[in-house]
Amino acid sequence: MKFKKILITGSAGLLGRHVVRELMPHSHVIGFDLKKSDESIEQIVGSTTDFSAVLASCKDVDAVIHVAARPNIWSGTGEQILKDNVNGAWNVLQAAEEAKVKRVVLCSSDSVIGFTVMSGNLKRPEYLPIDTSHVLRPTDPYALSKQISETMGRSFFERGNIEIIALRPVFVLYEEMYGEVKARAKDPSNYKGPAVGGPSAAGGGPLWHYVDPRDVASAFRCALEVPVLPKFESLFVSASTTLAPNPTIERMSAFSNQAYEIRRPEIYKNNPYAPLYDLSETEKVIGFTPKYDLRHLLY
Repeated sequence: MKFKKILITGSAGLLGRHVVRELMPHSHVIGFDLKKSDESIEQIVGSTTDFSAVLASCKDVDAVIHVAARPNIWSGTGEQILKDNVNGAWNVLQAAEEAKVKRVVLCSSDSVIGFTVMSGNLKRPEYLPIDTSHVLRPTDPYALSKQISETMGRSFFERGNIEIIALRPVFVLYEEMYGEVKARAKDPSNYKGPAVGGPSAAGGGPLWHYVDPRDVASAFRCALEVPVLPKFESLFVSASTTLAPNPTIERMSAFSNQAYEIRRPEIYKNNPYAPLYDLSETEKVIGFTPKYDLRHLLY
């Protein structure tokens, strides 16, 4: 890997720890978070809302993976989510540019499309599979914070001083959530969750989208390994299947009570449980394909 020294914000969090472990064999990793983790890496305690702390952490760093954020719609009030996530992303981008960091990888979210789990706010996709050209329609504070962060990333990229790319993971399914996912699959109509001791209810929206955190970490590594980023990109990161009991097109049509324009029918012909998102663009740009298919946990 050409980036020898990498700063990872949010390194002590659930996702951040997986990213750290993925990058440790390849580079000198520095963690930045509100607290230290038990990983054997150089670690800095600080907040991404503190510009001076972020700038100091970016000194002599080759690349930054920005994971730190309030992670979902339940992680604070709308004001708190927007303030921390947007301010944090701005500080990381500004500090990286000032410190002459070569590349920043932003952690965004598929929720920018409008496919939110906030009750009553889900937007029907215009077509399937959803690709990176699909209109963005964030309807909750978390999704809005991620869209703003992507827009800032594009702005910094256009300045010409730094390469920037954004990844849009779907619901990240951690091992501690397996019990909730199984409980939902066992009795979908009555599942309210958390039902079996999980930290939250099983997520992923009506399609039960998911991605294994090891795959997300791998995607971040791929985003650093690609030699050149000629333009700003925002790429979806998902498993190659959903966890829903019925095929994707059937489930979406029943959910919306209407048919969809299917622009790449071969995807769902070859894999009836394929996700809503077109992952071919992610493979083309950074060479990432998901490795972990967790449907075997349920069926």
